[in-house]
Amino acid sequence: MNVTSAPSGILAGRLARPVRFATQTGGAATAAEWIAKVRRYEQLGYGTVAMPDHVVGGAWAPMPALAAAAAATSAIRLATLVLDNDFRNPVLLAREVAALDVMSDGRFEFGIGAGWLDRDYQGLGIPFDRGRVRVRRMAEAIVLMKRLFTEESVSFSGDFYRADRAECRPACVQKPHPPILVAGGGPEILRVCGEHADIVAIVAAGAGARPLGPADVSVARAREQIAIVDAAAGERAASLELSMFVDVTLTDDRSAAIQGLAERHKADSATLEASMYRGIGTLAEVRAHILEVREQLGITYFCLRGPDVEALGPIVQELTGLSG
Repeated sequence: MNVTSAPSGILAGRLARPVRFATQTGGAATAAEWIAKVRRYEQLGYGTVAMPDHVVGGAWAPMPALAAAAAATSAIRLATLVLDNDFRNPVLLAREVAALDVMSDGRFEFGIGAGWLDRDYQGLGIPFDRGRVRVRRMAEAIVLMKRLFTEESVSFSGDFYRADRAECRPACVQKPHPPILVAGGGPEILRVCGEHADIVAIVAAGAGARPLGPADVSVARAREQIAIVDAAAGERAASLELSMFVDVTLTDDRSAAIQGLAERHKADSATLEASMYRGIGTLAEVRAHILEVREQLGITYFCLRGPDVEALGPIVQELTGLSG
């Protein structure tokens, strides 16, 4: 990642933000194991536990699982990363978000996306529309839900959704509403991120839709993506928090680990080697990777994934100021 540039005013402001960490998990074998897992993440210093939203693959339904986690914890934030907008009516979803924010005493982060996995749509028996249509529908849903969070009664007529004197109860603890995270990689959804999100999760453009090359997962490409977000955000750009996934593999032999991952996942080893979304190496190397991404891009919110998230506790504690 030998890409450098002088910090802009916006970048300098982002670098002033504290680093924080999430981890993503789809559930557990039992309710007791789920609660124990979330409590363990809280003890390790993770600031957020996040859940995906898929109807195939074995992941739990996120909203009830997070409600149970809210009752069993006191500090860790609870997030969806991310809910598929097409799965739910936005009026009903706004009510669930508000209820979870109250149940967690203001610890909920509302991640939402336009959907990307066609197999989910097949499982639900609903159309998998073109990407631009899904993105427009999500943007409209966010507009409607923001009104529901802040107005007593909402009537709305859009291209995709209509509501007549809809109400959202209870009132959110976080004002004006829980922070809204939108994840995206393509230009259309990045512009929506800039217009509507509080937290923007940058993902590789084309991820899940086509094979990626080294340029797709580079710092240079991410900088171009962030520029699209900032242009759409205008004056509110400086207030946006930037986030990303880091899939971590701890190893003392980085080259061998990359080769093994490439063979296991039928991936391009050069892409794995170059990817800013991969942390492969020792604890020190993963730490250095996180700090370099932060310095280059102003990303300060990292969602760590993979089999080694508990072993990453020392990095989480150090970089968030919980150790020493």
